[in-house]
Amino acid sequence: MCRSCQTNASMVRSGDGFGCSCAEHSVPAGIGACRSCNATAVVSADGTSCVPRRCQVVAGKFVCRKCPNDFVSVTQNFDGSPMKEVQCVKCARGYKAQGNICVRCEACTCNKDQVVVRGLCVAKSFVNNRPKYEEIVLHPTTLLDVVKYEYLCVQNDTRACRFLANECVNNFYTIDVAGPCRLWLQPKLTLPLALPQLTVDVKTYDRNTGVILPHGKDTVFISVALHTSDGGFKYLRETKHKALSCYLPIAIKIGTDFSFDCEINLSEVSLSKLNGTLVPYLHADEPKSLPVSLIKPDGHNVQRGTWPTSQFGRYYIVHNAVSVTANITNTIYLRTLTFKLRIERDKYSLGGLRVRIDIEAQYDKTLRIESEVITTLRVQHEMPGAGLFRALEIWASVLGVLSLLYAMVQYRSVVRRGGLYLAALPILCGAVADMLFFSIWLSILHAMAAELSTFGLTLPPSKQEEKMIKAFIYTAVSLKLVKAAWVNWNQCRCDIFFLDWSEYNSPWKDAPVSDNSSNWKICSLAKEWSVMQTKRRVSPGYVIPLALVILRIMDPWYSHFPASDGYRWGITALAWWSSYIAVLLSRWLKDRFLGSPASVLPNTCSGVGISLLVFQEEYHAHYVHGRNDQSKELRSTMVGQQASCRIVCSPQLRAVYKQLSTSETAGHLGLNETKQTVLSKFFAAFFERALDGLSWVASERTILERLFDIELTTREAGTTSTLLYDDNEPSCFAVTWWGEEWTLCTLDAMIFSCVYIAANDVLLAAVITLTLWQIMKFLRELFGERNLNQNIDLET
Repeated sequence: MCRSCQTNASMVRSGDGFGCSCAEHSVPAGIGACRSCNATAVVSADGTSCVPRRCQVVAGKFVCRKCPNDFVSVTQNFDGSPMKEVQCVKCARGYKAQGNICVRCEACTCNKDQVVVRGLCVAKSFVNNRPKYEEIVLHPTTLLDVVKYEYLCVQNDTRACRFLANECVNNFYTIDVAGPCRLWLQPKLTLPLALPQLTVDVKTYDRNTGVILPHGKDTVFISVALHTSDGGFKYLRETKHKALSCYLPIAIKIGTDFSFDCEINLSEVSLSKLNGTLVPYLHADEPKSLPVSLIKPDGHNVQRGTWPTSQFGRYYIVHNAVSVTANITNTIYLRTLTFKLRIERDKYSLGGLRVRIDIEAQYDKTLRIESEVITTLRVQHEMPGAGLFRALEIWASVLGVLSLLYAMVQYRSVVRRGGLYLAALPILCGAVADMLFFSIWLSILHAMAAELSTFGLTLPPSKQEEKMIKAFIYTAVSLKLVKAAWVNWNQCRCDIFFLDWSEYNSPWKDAPVSDNSSNWKICSLAKEWSVMQTKRRVSPGYVIPLALVILRIMDPWYSHFPASDGYRWGITALAWWSSYIAVLLSRWLKDRFLGSPASVLPNTCSGVGISLLVFQEEYHAHYVHGRNDQSKELRSTMVGQQASCRIVCSPQLRAVYKQLSTSETAGHLGLNETKQTVLSKFFAAFFERALDGLSWVASERTILERLFDIELTTREAGTTSTLLYDDNEPSCFAVTWWGEEWTLCTLDAMIFSCVYIAANDVLLAAVITLTLWQIMKFLRELFGERNLNQNIDLET
């Protein structure tokens, strides 16, 4: 049980917390009670009684006498009894008042050839031979302390030498020969044995040599030695916390850059370890001192002209500086401590890494009135090349040649089909985008595997390689968007015809033909065609969630890799394509057993008795046969593989088509019908071989033509058109998203990985990819239906 002290008895909690003691300016008054002394009295030296002071009333106020500086106040007699009144007693000769006690004055015992410097007898010759201090940075009292401790350090006083070392570091290794660095700057002086070393010995650590990490080791430990001004020393070897900290010691993982801020409470600096100087060490079997480069608050480097080496060995975190010119106190603190690690492959050790470490300490200053300052610890790596440039040369050359050849063949096919010469630009953009994307991705995967097998760990790419990866990705996305825009624009400008055979062939002999009976059939087929225009073989709505699941599963494995944007992008692309292939295989199995969505359109055409004719280019069309065998008089000229085929139009057929596509031609022929109706009848007659001088031949496409969707064989010219057929799905899907799956899936992969490497947020990448897919789908449906309405002519 705990109880409170009696405040009405002038008692407070004792220092150990287990009892009550008399409050300040109080004396004991029995057991468990105290009483306060009057304002005109003081507590005796033994704390048992109140001794009055000599006071008088001045202007209605009590004014009590204070003892002069050379006097001490006495409250007790020699026998220990309290005095009637406090007496002021002057200290004897050779003593001085210090803390109300007379202590012996050392200066009073100085010889004639000595002078008193801050209470110490110093030889006059030492003071006279010392150079004159020219700078105005040190306060006069601090300069006297420097002279005093310098004299003691010459006599091998370890504490004095440590004080000089701290003052030298606090003044940024000043080159003034009369400053605190005098013993290190004048080589003619005999250096004391207790003098600390302020620079890094090149024999201990050579910047050009560095340290070697053995095979499989990926962490560098940097410890610290703390030197206080009173001679204290402490060597910290191990980190206390796994979290990042702005103070040493610290463990740095190779390839991991980070920055961390810490708040320093200036009111607690004197009670912490921050008021001393620090020496960083490379933690190993034999600790090696690391060099530190200092940057002063004015932004300039420390002058190093008179120092034996440019590598300083000590730095500090907080130092209070007193200005001589202005009566203010500034606080100079460590603003940024930067570790720069340069990693190289060691040629002489098997699978070893050579690490060169540079430490940079940048300082700032602030007024003492500020309670907190911020110190930043930053780690930067200069990594060696991961071999991406060499791997990229190989993959880019191979994939570039293949993509360029395929683009040339594609362009040749487009020109043969009667397409625009402008198609060379989007075709080339798509080929280059695929080459950039897959070459950099394969190079990253190759580099990750090669690093792991060589060094036992995976090093991140260099900064140049990281920039190259981002440049390749952003360029690939930009070029792929050009190709996707061209594909969608080209698909929304094709000519579409619906050939209703009931309008041209009656199911019964001499039966009249109704022109309005086929409206609902054409609308049904047009609706089915509109749905198929934006149907994908693999929907991103299934690929993206599966990719997120794969990335989540890969988290434990991915944590072993360094924090590299390039490697992160490579793993993300790997997860994407893995999910895409998985969804594609499941869709293939589903279509294998349950039927493909591509078979719905031919069945619809056969059900309503309407054929579909779509022109992809000027001389190239796609035909889906819709005639059925319900009437014996109805000639079924398209059976088997020819029911869904391609048409290579002859120049003469295209010339007649152009003539009939104008309204003036229909008027000259005496036809009171729309242009679309005239063209539909013309193509129906073509398939019925009713147009004199026009014919067609059937030919099967070659394996390469079916595999790459290109035209390699030169077809017959003149008045003969060619019907190309194969065993695949209806060729009219070439002008829909179903036939452009490669362009769209690579675009989705590029957008997803591009957003991920830019924002480092996989959920944001998923949302943006899905949003762009829906926006593109909406625009494709909008312009597709607009083009379909322009090509449908219904009489209502």
